[in-house]
This record gives sequence, C-alpha cells and structure tokens, in this order.
Amino acid sequence: MDLTLIVATLKWSGWEKCVRSWFPTEDVTSGAHLHLIHSAQGHLSILQAYQQGLESTSSSILGYVHDDVIVRDEEWFARVIKEFDDPEVGMVGFGGALRHGSESLYQTPYRLTQLGRSDFRSNMFDAERHGKRFTRACDVAVLDGFAMFVRREILEKTGGWPVGTPIGYFCYDYWLSCEVRRQGYRIRLVGVACTHLGGKSSSAVQLMESPQDAHRHIYDTCRDVLPFKV
Repeated sequence: MDLTLIVATLKWSGWEKCVRSWFPTEDVTSGAHLHLIHSAQGHLSILQAYQQGLESTSSSILGYVHDDVIVRDEEWFARVIKEFDDPEVGMVGFGGALRHGSESLYQTPYRLTQLGRSDFRSNMFDAERHGKRFTRACDVAVLDGFAMFVRREILEKTGGWPVGTPIGYFCYDYWLSCEVRRQGYRIRLVGVACTHLGGKSSSAVQLMESPQDAHRHIYDTCRDVLPFKV
C-alpha cells in the first residue's frame, strides 16, 4: 500500500524543516512519497491545491498535511498504514474528537457552535491545551485538518474536493470527515507525537473565506451524518 503526502505551501521560512521531518530515514518511510504544491503559483486556494494533488498523484492513500507540522515519531508511516489494513477504515489522522455536533443540532434553531467537536485527543506537543493527550489508536468522529490520510477512492467517489462551495480554509476537515462516514467508513486517530506550529502559511495571506458560510454549508448538506459520536 503506497501513500503520498500532499503539502500545499506558501513556503514560509521554516516549511522545509517541517516537511523533512516526515522522512527521517528512507527505510522507515520507503512507501511514502511527497507531492509539494506551491500555492502562490496560480494563486491556488487550499481546496484548489488539494484537488490538484488528487488529480496529479496515483497513490491509494493520500495524506493531506499542513506545512507547519513537525513529526516526532519515526514510526508514523507504519502506524498510519497499519490502520488501513482494516477495509472498514477510510481515514486516519493525528488529532480528532469523539463527538461532532451537539445533541441539539437540528433540534433547535441553528447556531454555529452546534457544529463544534468535543472530547478532542492528540499527541501534539501541547495536547493538553487542545484536549486530552492520547498515544494509542481509536475510532473518532472527526479529524483536525493538520494531518489527514484518506483512501483515494473516497475522494474520487464524491467527485473530489468541494471546490466552488463555501468550504475552503474553514471546515474542509469537517466536510471530509462527514463524507467518510457517509460512505460507510470508520475514522481512526493514531497518537503520533508531533508539533503543529499553526498558521504559518495562512498568516501570510488575507483569508477571504467566511467561517460562518462554511459552517452553514456543513449544516445544510450533512444532516444525514450529523450529529455523530463514537
């Protein structure tokens, strides 16, 4: 089973160090490849870059990862691929939550906060700041977009990333998590040690997308798979 890391970057000053951390030695990541997309060339949005990555690669597993993540576990590749040995697993990530959407979702008038995730787990350097530290592996309801590995067939079946919708920098991880569940797959979290520096590329551009519109789009189109908890 082969895997391609798709990294969209604006080439902030430390991006190379972060990307290199995914490939500590050739022997432990021999089945992993890198597909780098310089988003400034062509003025690509995050989803346009991710769609280009889908169309320009052929691996069965696609890893969509931020350019500001430092991986501190040389066994990350083996841990991720092992999860995909189970045909029921559609997506794997390094940070995720056990619940997506509040119990009141669709039961009371819409509020953006109803779409939030809860009981978040990770093995990030500052895991306790975001939720609970977790080093093992478990099912989750939703992943955080800083590191998501998905079966190619899932994206192909849904027609690719939702370019042209209100989904963009905001909520693309919500959208993909919902789509994975919609197609009947499970989502797994692996507690890989890492550091997510956060916002290094996005801070270099003026985000024109609306978080309100993105959340409303999830609310309107994902009623069949929300709310969800494991």
